[in-house]
Amino acid sequence: MKKALLLTILASAVFNQAISAPWVEVDDMSLRVDIQLLADSGIINVPVTTYPLMWASIAPSIEQTNYSQLSEIQKMAFSHIKREMNKATLTGSKTKMGLYAASGTRQFSSFGNSDYEKIKIRASKEYINNNLAGKIQVNTRDGYDEFTGSNKTNFDGSFIAYKLGNWVVDAGAIEQWWGPGVDTSLIMSNNARPLPAIAVRRNDSAAFESPWLSWIGPWTLTAQMAQLESNRFVPDAKLWSSRATFRPFSQLEIGVAWSYQWGGKGQPNSIENFVRGLLGEVECVNGQATCDELFQTKLGNQLAGFDARWGDTIAGIPYAIYGQMIGEDSPKPGTIQITDKSFLWGIETQFSIGQQRIFTNLEYSDTQANCGPRGDTSQDCFYEHSIYKSGYRYYRRSIGSTYDNDAETLVLTLFGQQVNGNSWQVKFRNLDLNTNNRDLYPNDPALGNGVSKIAKQIDQLDLQYQFEVFEGRLTLGGLFSDVSFAQESETEFDFYLKYDILFGK
Repeated sequence: MKKALLLTILASAVFNQAISAPWVEVDDMSLRVDIQLLADSGIINVPVTTYPLMWASIAPSIEQTNYSQLSEIQKMAFSHIKREMNKATLTGSKTKMGLYAASGTRQFSSFGNSDYEKIKIRASKEYINNNLAGKIQVNTRDGYDEFTGSNKTNFDGSFIAYKLGNWVVDAGAIEQWWGPGVDTSLIMSNNARPLPAIAVRRNDSAAFESPWLSWIGPWTLTAQMAQLESNRFVPDAKLWSSRATFRPFSQLEIGVAWSYQWGGKGQPNSIENFVRGLLGEVECVNGQATCDELFQTKLGNQLAGFDARWGDTIAGIPYAIYGQMIGEDSPKPGTIQITDKSFLWGIETQFSIGQQRIFTNLEYSDTQANCGPRGDTSQDCFYEHSIYKSGYRYYRRSIGSTYDNDAETLVLTLFGQQVNGNSWQVKFRNLDLNTNNRDLYPNDPALGNGVSKIAKQIDQLDLQYQFEVFEGRLTLGGLFSDVSFAQESETEFDFYLKYDILFGK
């Protein structure tokens, strides 16, 4: 993280003009809902399930749209997107400050909601100058798990980015979201703190001009190398992650993603070893030189999979169905071993009642992967690894699903936007956590399932309302949870508020 801070300080020294980031961030649910509405309506015809989402990718669709031909609900979404896009092209200084305070620690995140501390104060300054952009953000917080070793003050959200041709190279720690899910993602979500990484992202997602490749339609590509924390079982392990999406026709978007944890203290850290993992070489899980292919696993800790989203309209009403599948330590192509899979499915629609737009989403996820040979139903393995025992986590929170492994969840999300810019959100979560009532490390709070060491059933109502006040945006929320475990039950009530203010337009 010190390297990321050094880069952001360097950015502040060389920038002369200041505006917003070159991408749509993961903190604005209302903007995502509007972008998805226009994508499902065929107005935005580029991939939109990878965040941060590049403004350069969706700008051509917005600029070419005939406003007069839009429906009323489309006009409201279009105006919001155009207004936010125009802000991102203004020169001048932009300073943001924010406060988050809650009565208790927030356990579950979702798109647009990643604060989990009891108190968090942040301040940031954003810059851009031609092809160079950056942000310095300082966060101080209280009410987090002490045993994780996570510092009270950090620079999450800071970055420096440079545009080179049609690519953006950036270094820093920014929130990401990979996949069509609204409540969670199985491979990359905002559940954990943002990973400090160096990344390359395609800026404009225009299709190939070659007739041999143009059929895949508009496409995106993100690849990054992240440094994980020192306070983990294998200190300073690295995480290579990549994601590509393409839109072969307007209704269908397909994404593929891959994460590969490697290196770290006591492990091979050479480029050769990294390349061997990229090429799919395997090793025996029992440490032997040779073994049956049923007991082989990829080098390092690997997850990979794909997602697909179909969006269209019926009688002018947008709808979508989507799914995501992520496998753990998948074998070489052609072997008979079954990949250990977890799944996510969702359906959604948008409609208007009077002057209010309402987004409705129902999402199911299942991380109860069976990770033994065929016929074996053992669990306690998704996001886990025999060498990288801290698993696919960063400071104890899953980099993928907010519900960690061995969970089965059903979440209903209602999101309403009003003409005056105010919005509200209702989430109802029905959660079965750690369904097999076991954990690989039941007596070690620093390892294993980061959500619950035992089986829990939770019914949770999450209410939220956002509105403008004193030149800023205030969010008020409440969590009402009915928790059952070990033949006991309890009711929990928590309340939170968030206030963000922007200086400079």
